[in-house]
Amino acid sequence: MEELGRHGFASAVVAPAQATDQVLSGGRFRILIISTSTTPEIGLDLCRRIRAASSIQIILLSGAEEQLDGLEAGADYCLPFHADMHKLMVHVRALLRRSDLYKDERRPTLNFEGWRVDPRRRELLAPDGSHVALLAAEFEILIALCRQPGVVLSRRALLDATHIGLGRPLERSVDVHICRLRRKLAQGGNALQLIQTVRLGGYVFIGQINPE
Repeated sequence: MEELGRHGFASAVVAPAQATDQVLSGGRFRILIISTSTTPEIGLDLCRRIRAASSIQIILLSGAEEQLDGLEAGADYCLPFHADMHKLMVHVRALLRRSDLYKDERRPTLNFEGWRVDPRRRELLAPDGSHVALLAAEFEILIALCRQPGVVLSRRALLDATHIGLGRPLERSVDVHICRLRRKLAQGGNALQLIQTVRLGGYVFIGQINPE
């Protein structure tokens, strides 16, 4: 944490037992860094609990064997334990930059099948008007697909849209995010699978987009 301070970031160390309350207490934090170095299951469980209650951006420091589990648990990005401070700072700054960018951009709202996607507010609204919480990566994948309906986008193209400036993460992480997106769209009352898999190609969005 001292290293974060030397890079100009205010930070605090929070025990897992108090982390949920700390994160939810009035938007004090913008990014949560969780380490699974000593007890992987506790770290992954914390990630799940935080994600169920908050859209805060999460970086998980984990072993290689836990990285996909971390994404499934709700982490936005997974880094290895041994990642140096420079690499961690690149991720932190990129997440903050991206968050500020979306606050300021004036992009048209996208509507499809009763759903409403607001890129500026980073909101996804279901046909019944309820808010659907998305991870940062899930939201960007959805935006990338919606902006090119009917066009097959490879996993690499979706990674490039989602992890700008953040190195080369696993292409399989796209599959995890797509799976979560489909599940959330289905829970929102959409019977049609709008995001379809193209064998050896990638993914394609087949809905009708109506921008505002």
